[in-house]
Amino acid sequence: MSEARSGTPNLLEPGTHVFSGTVKVWRSDYGELLTDSGVTVQLVTQGQPMMREGERVTVVTRRFRPLFQVEEVRTS
Repeated sequence: MSEARSGTPNLLEPGTHVFSGTVKVWRSDYGELLTDSGVTVQLVTQGQPMMREGERVTVVTRRFRPLFQVEEVRTS
């Protein structure tokens, strides 16, 4: 892993992943998305707008083991 200038390890992997599906859980810091392929993806949602359970969204994420940190939310 590369380190930020502050000496703190960068826990986010490079590159993004895009998932589309239905919101199962969405709180101020954690969420779960049931993808169109039937996989539940665990998300870090800190700093993102609140979404309603059942809402259909597309999220752009970065891998933050074992979760994915949401970088952007796109609603249909």
